[in-house]
Amino acid sequence: MRKSSGTFWKARRRWGDERKDKEITEGETRVQKIEGVYVANVTPFREDSLEVDVDAYLAHAAWLGEKGVRGLIPFGTNGEGPSVALREKLTVLKALFERELPVQIIPSVMQGNLPDTLEVLRVLEDYPLSAVLVLPPYYFKPATAEGLKRFFEPVLEESRHPVIIYHIPKYAVPVPEEVVTDLPVWGAKDSSGESKYTEALLRAGKGVLLGTEDDLWQKLNLGAQGVISALANFIPEEIVEMYRKVEAGDEAGGRALSGKLQEARAMTKEYASAAVLKKLAEARHGTPMGTVRPPFVPAPADYDPGPALAASPSAVDSE
Repeated sequence: MRKSSGTFWKARRRWGDERKDKEITEGETRVQKIEGVYVANVTPFREDSLEVDVDAYLAHAAWLGEKGVRGLIPFGTNGEGPSVALREKLTVLKALFERELPVQIIPSVMQGNLPDTLEVLRVLEDYPLSAVLVLPPYYFKPATAEGLKRFFEPVLEESRHPVIIYHIPKYAVPVPEEVVTDLPVWGAKDSSGESKYTEALLRAGKGVLLGTEDDLWQKLNLGAQGVISALANFIPEEIVEMYRKVEAGDEAGGRALSGKLQEARAMTKEYASAAVLKKLAEARHGTPMGTVRPPFVPAPADYDPGPALAASPSAVDSE
């Protein structure tokens, strides 16, 4: 039986009260329902030293929690995960759980090779995570379904947390549908933008968290359990509202909001997405969000967040 930390049990009790999660006893795998709006939250780096600004990270996370999101996805693509050292990630995660925020935490594991991936999973064992989001090795291409199964099988053996496979063909190797459907994983984060991929996983009884806000109304209505949203870094209210409209069957309102979200998304692509998202988040809550690490280039000093915020009703209403 693994020894669990005090932070684990404090967080479990808190979430058990607030989220109605499945009751467990010490030594069992903690089970939480994975659904709703998750934030692909950015990582603030100090302008002068490029060190992780933990205080800014926590302030941003707390603000997101106040806006009603279901959880955070630290150190993914928009969180610049491959640019953050493991020791830095663990410092942030420890601080996050000490704050006892009312959000689920599903960290991204993006090590690029099996030994380091397993090492990270071992370190994460005693954290009260809702799941882990695991990226496949992304250098050797193409990767076959057989080869990817050989990667994920020991991942599943190592982790007591539910495993979500990260399917993001734009940056990594594509994960064939049969890898997700044949393995005992929770499901996948689908950042492909292809509805057929989402539908295939759902038909097989797997979970899907959407990884793009493009046509979010239509894709959520396929039956996806939720979304991991970059836009939620600065307009979490609108992503939460979209999820609620889908639950309520508000087609007119959902389609209208979906169109606005696509416009907002387009405005975050002029420069490095992470850089723009930090500027927009800072404009919303006032906490300095710093800069990006190389190879990303910061947004220009004269970048104006006004147009993107003006296109987002929740951002305008909060001013």
